Amino acid sequence: MPGNPAPNPPVTAPDTSWYARYRRWWWANVLHRLPRLSKRRRIVAYAKASLHYHGRMVYSEAANRSELFHRKPGRFAGAHADCSQYSASLCRWVGVRGVTDTDWTGTLGQKGKRLDRPVPGCFVFFGPAPYVHMAVMVDGHDAIGFGSQAAPDASSLIGLIAYFNSRGKPGHAFRDLTR
Repeated sequence: MPGNPAPNPPVTAPDTSWYARYRRWWWANVLHRLPRLSKRRRIVAYAKASLHYHGRMVYSEAANRSELFHRKPGRFAGAHADCSQYSASLCRWVGVRGVTDTDWTGTLGQKGKRLDRPVPGCFVFFGPAPYVHMAVMVDGHDAIGFGSQAAPDASSLIGLIAYFNSRGKPGHAFRDLTR
């Protein structure tokens, strides 16, 4: 029956741009007002929220790397940071004492409590001390880090360990900076 219109028009995907904007607003304005969550759980929540800004932040090892540290909680867009200042910022936003805008991977690797295994909200440090990279653990096997212009990004712990081993930087350690 050529020429007959289809009884049901094709379905178009709903416009979800409002939802994406709402989620960014929620993560930026509501998340830091949830005091009932532990500091580690809030660190995980902020790290997950930062994934919405994948590639929209600036990786920098220059003097402006502490820009994210001085922003209001959840204000990720366009911020300059490196892996250590990204991590220090998450800690500062949830009220962890003892982290500063001058901390780097080596100084953060000496703070907090050493852990034998990963727990959500702890930090993993790669390479031999004083370490070459760090990321926040979101569960027992995945981490979110900030190590390139395409960051922040989520990676498996096994994949990160293999990557740094292949680059001649073996070893890793877990630390809970909230203690």
